[in-house]
Amino acid sequence: MTAMGILDLPGPVFTWLDQWLSLLLPPVASIAFWGFLCAMASMELYRLLSPQAVIAKLKVALKQSQTQLNSFDGEFADAWPLIRRMLSLALRRIALVFPATIAASLPILLIVVWLDSRHGAAYPPQGTPVQIEVAGGFNGYWTDNAGDRTPGAQIIDQGGQEIATIPLARPVPEVHKRYWWNMLIGNPAGYLADELPFDRVQFNLPRPEVVPVGPSWMRGWDLIFFVVLLLSAIILKFVRRIE
Repeated sequence: MTAMGILDLPGPVFTWLDQWLSLLLPPVASIAFWGFLCAMASMELYRLLSPQAVIAKLKVALKQSQTQLNSFDGEFADAWPLIRRMLSLALRRIALVFPATIAASLPILLIVVWLDSRHGAAYPPQGTPVQIEVAGGFNGYWTDNAGDRTPGAQIIDQGGQEIATIPLARPVPEVHKRYWWNMLIGNPAGYLADELPFDRVQFNLPRPEVVPVGPSWMRGWDLIFFVVLLLSAIILKFVRRIE
């Protein structure tokens, strides 16, 4: 059973490109590049799929309607035509941009899924214990990659009997049984067998540090990526005059 989902399919291409980038750029710059690339792809896709001319006209009409409503000095009941027109224009604008907005979010989703799989967790140094939590009251013990052994978890019941050995082929924080949403986002380490008496095993693996300084919460890939993504999207919106 494949561990990949639909949103994981571009992952090998991203990994290939990232390996080339790692020869030229430090990790921080590489993550920043993905943030900029993601912003550019998302904003251009939105610009191409949305009716920019119609949106621009609606924006002007909506601003005029708001100005008329703000300057209205009559009874509240007499203002309803202005309110209805303003709401109608606002809802029409939302309806126009909604399909393009959903489509434009796809590049972000694809790259975020891949980045989290690539930079979200790492194996600890050999001999370092890893805290393991197993659903259902079972106990888990870390087995590291001594020799050629795949690291993973040994699952023991309350009586001390071994129930299963769960290999961790990729460094991920959790291995679970396969759910319907794994058709979209797979687990690169695979899934638990359906006949096992527990549904998930959680591994408290270390988080790779992309930024060598600062508090722990800002050392991962996500802060750099989303800051660059947001700033790049704002700049591109003005440079490309995207409505």
